[in-house]
Amino acid sequence: MTNDLKRSQLRAIQYFYADGSCEFAFGLFCLLLGVYFFVESHVRGWLSLVLDASLVLVVLGGAWLTNRLVRQLKENITWPRTGYVAYTRQHGLRRRIRVVIGMLVGGVVAAAAAALIIDPTIHVATMPLLSGLLLGLVLAILGWRAKLPRFYLLAGLSALAGIALAFSGIENFSGLPIYYLGMSLVLFASGACVLRAYLRQNPEKAGDSDEQ
Repeated sequence: MTNDLKRSQLRAIQYFYADGSCEFAFGLFCLLLGVYFFVESHVRGWLSLVLDASLVLVVLGGAWLTNRLVRQLKENITWPRTGYVAYTRQHGLRRRIRVVIGMLVGGVVAAAAAALIIDPTIHVATMPLLSGLLLGLVLAILGWRAKLPRFYLLAGLSALAGIALAFSGIENFSGLPIYYLGMSLVLFASGACVLRAYLRQNPEKAGDSDEQ
């Protein structure tokens, strides 16, 4: 019975990612950050200080927009075709995952700081590196949680992009918009492929929308 419940929960989790809405949401978030860092890298003086202070608002606003995007996609595309599925969340597991993520993030930041302290002349764009590794970590956790290989591929691309930019000789604030804008295109492309496959497998039947 326990195995049946686990399989049912896994199917429910995979169903959440079956329409590509997660990739579109991450892509939108990366696009917002890419535009933000691009503008920030081209302004100086008091305007730069204002932009620095508004980063928290950009992140919070981006989180709100991505949640709205996922909701709209599911309400207009997914649920009318294959219905609404919910599952009981395991709060203890989520707490453990957050602890692990926090430890890994702290380890990456500490390693980058230690490398710069040991050799201050090293020219590594740490911000694109950290961005690539952290987003890659998040995508890898999604892949592990949902048992979906495509997230491992996206995680690898994110990490490789961050490493490539880190050692390319480019400056931090030039590498950040390149990374985030590039990853937004990758995530949008992945989401479009997944959504196309989903729509092909689940065409909307006449009258379904009214019944839903």
